[in-house]
Amino acid sequence: MLKEKLKHLNIILASGSPRRHHFFKELAIDFTIDVREIDEVFPDHLKRTEITDFLAELKASAFKNLAAND
Repeated sequence: MLKEKLKHLNIILASGSPRRHHFFKELAIDFTIDVREIDEVFPDHLKRTEITDFLAELKASAFKNLAAND
């Protein structure tokens, strides 16, 4: 069912983690791997979830021009 809902999307796994790789394969989701090197540096004043949110946005920004190519 999940695979059917996602079939029209281009899923990109932006992680080199073998565990995440395995997770996607177990879900039978079609995906491509595209890992981009990002310096995971964040401002010192950030705390807990602010850090993870900041890093997630930083990593996503490496893919910002994908939508422009559609």
